[in-house]
This record gives sequence, C-alpha cells and structure tokens, in this order.
Amino acid sequence: MFRTRKDEILKYKGTGPRVSIEEIGLNRKSDEKIYTDIINSPEFVLGEFDQDGYILPAQVTIRSIPTVTREQFLPRKKFRLFLVSVYGRLGVRKEYRGDLISFINELKIYSKLLGNDINIPVLLDVNYDLLSITFAYIRGPTIRESLHNIGAVFLDRDVEANPDLNKIPDEDRWLIQADDKTGSLFSVINAAFIEDLFCEVKKIHDCDILISDVKYGNIIVESLSHKPYLIDFESSRDLSSFGRYVKNIQKDQETEFFHRLFFSPKNT
Repeated sequence: MFRTRKDEILKYKGTGPRVSIEEIGLNRKSDEKIYTDIINSPEFVLGEFDQDGYILPAQVTIRSIPTVTREQFLPRKKFRLFLVSVYGRLGVRKEYRGDLISFINELKIYSKLLGNDINIPVLLDVNYDLLSITFAYIRGPTIRESLHNIGAVFLDRDVEANPDLNKIPDEDRWLIQADDKTGSLFSVINAAFIEDLFCEVKKIHDCDILISDVKYGNIIVESLSHKPYLIDFESSRDLSSFGRYVKNIQKDQETEFFHRLFFSPKNT
C-alpha cells in the first residue's frame, strides 16, 4: 500500500527546518571534489550515529555536531542511524534491520501526522527494499543531551557504568533518572517550551495517535526557534479503530506520563 503512496508521503519534504551541509563545515573551500559529489548525490553517507547520538564521521570532517572516534563508538541496540546528505540537505537515515512491522508502522503513523502542523521531521526518502526511512535532520540537542551537559547521568555509556541505574528495567529508568538527575530540567528548557510541547502532544493525540515511546531522548530542542520537535514513532499506536472511551483512557495515561516527566518536584 505504502509503495503506491510514496509520492504522497514525500510531498512535504520541501517544508520544515532545512539544514545544509555548510552548517557542519562542508563547503567548496574544505574539499571541492567531495563537496561537489555530496551536493549532487541523492543520498551521501556522512557518518553513523551511536547509541548516545554521537556521530562517527565517514570520509568527511564534521563540525557543530558531537562526534566520536571508532574506539569510542557505542553501537545502537535497535536500528542503525546514519547522518546523510540529500542533495546538500542534511537528513537522518533510519535502517530497520529487517523489522518490517516497525518500518510499516512508522510510515503509517507519519501518513497520519504529516500535513497537520505538527513539529516532526519531514520525510526525505523511503527505501522499501532496504527498509529505511530518511528524515530531515533537525538542528539542536535532545533534552537528554542537554541534561547530560549539565551533569545528569542520562547517556547509555554513563548508565552502563552506573551499577544502580544499570539494574533498573528500561521502562522505569527514564522516570528514575528524571527524579534523581543532578541538574535541573528548567535550566535547559523553560515553561514556554513545555507548554509548546504539550500543544504538540495534543495535536498528535487529536490525530488519534498514541506516541508510546515518551522520553527526553525523543524530544529535540530546535536551535533557531527553540521549539520542541518529536522523533521516533516506530512504537506509536494508531487508535482510530478504538472507541472514544478507550482512546481517552490511553491519551490521558500518556498525558499523565508527560506530566511526571516534566513536573516532578525535583525538576523545579
């Protein structure tokens, strides 16, 4: 079904924040040949993201985005993510490693969310043979990265080195870290940002979509607008076939989870 709707899914790719390769230091002066190759390529791999969002550069030197060496690289546990250029525009290619269900589900969710003025990355390409989706790159850190920068133990490489956090189930770890973090949440975001975020969540719920995977690592603080952008919808659920009562319960529970993440007493 989605193969025949590819043009419809990609029709929004000219919208949303646009980040060029020049913003990460790639220009004619640095290397004219490779620059020309990149801007003329429908998809050019610039590097691979590790589990904590750091990039292992491939062929090029990357600036303005945190990078790691091969020795420091922490492989991702689930899907592989690559920083790519699509004719000079930065994107993120998500490879689903043969997980057709997650691939189709994310496309299904995006087909319902796109065009509804929701802050999510637009789709730049879909590869049905590789099972990959290329999203527009959103400039700016996730909330998790920002909290790490002020001393909170949030990155996977830090959690794995922390015996107390490492033995906690994944589904509980986010809230425990939210309660126990050393830095204040409101030193990296403010009340206006949270209000904007809840507006985005409501717009998603109004499309009968349950986000499901709610955590600081899936919320980007866009650098220019300082607005929230939500990412990663492979685990989200379409509630459109459920009755109103069930929909409202599911949405209310997720909204309450957001409240726990952002209005814990220790966040203020």
